[in-house]
Amino acid sequence: MIVLKNFYYTENHLWLRKIGIYDFCIGITDFAQKEIGEIHLIEFNKKQGVIRKGESWGSIYGINKTFQLIAPCDCKIIEVNQNITIKPSHINTDPYNCWFFILSTNISAGDFLTYEEYTQIIK
Repeated sequence: MIVLKNFYYTENHLWLRKIGIYDFCIGITDFAQKEIGEIHLIEFNKKQGVIRKGESWGSIYGINKTFQLIAPCDCKIIEVNQNITIKPSHINTDPYNCWFFILSTNISAGDFLTYEEYTQIIK
């Protein structure tokens, strides 16, 4: 199972990569994609605007289960990766380069799980 050290994580198996002072790319972890199985469809409920912490912004449908995408914090969607909806199975082969959204939030990276904390959760 792959967990990258320079990323941040959530308890809901999302990864975040910091790309600016307040901006992050977000996607699902290797652990999550293995639990879901072969991914067939991704649906986004929100494609723009503000999302509140705990709000669902979409679903990932796989052969083993459906995975709800839950916002890890209050944030604003800056960009949606439309390519991922065309070929969602790419997440199964490269989960850390297949981001869903670019988000802007004013919380610090310290509010997310570190590599060490996340690896303890998935053991």
